[in-house]
Amino acid sequence: MRPISVAILFFVIAGLLRPAHAGTDPQGRYSLKAVAAIPIPKAEHFLLWKEVALNMCSEAKTRFNLTEPECRTVISNRADNCASKLSNVSPAVISSTSDSKYVGRKYLYCATPFFFCKGVEVMSEQELRAKC
Repeated sequence: MRPISVAILFFVIAGLLRPAHAGTDPQGRYSLKAVAAIPIPKAEHFLLWKEVALNMCSEAKTRFNLTEPECRTVISNRADNCASKLSNVSPAVISSTSDSKYVGRKYLYCATPFFFCKGVEVMSEQELRAKC
């Protein structure tokens, strides 16, 4: 596991523990917190995790060394591709918290930026030391 991915896992868990409005679709039908009670279709599930990822951009400067708009752009550009990649390995309906976290962790790893240094995304601690 890469060192940076531990931080992402922390943010995934923190995202699940946010207030009820977080991780809820606009119509309020689905929630990451209530996935066991109200199963979520795969496409909606990815949209909820995209919302979690975009909410991470409120702290983009410290998390990724990006501005909030830059962070949102990176995530928006990657979101569909990440959902497409994970679609093949995800159940059609997510019905358990463990499945939701598993898919969500992989989605966030794919969609969220890594740390940027001098305008370049660094994906490992070795790259960080070499380029920054």
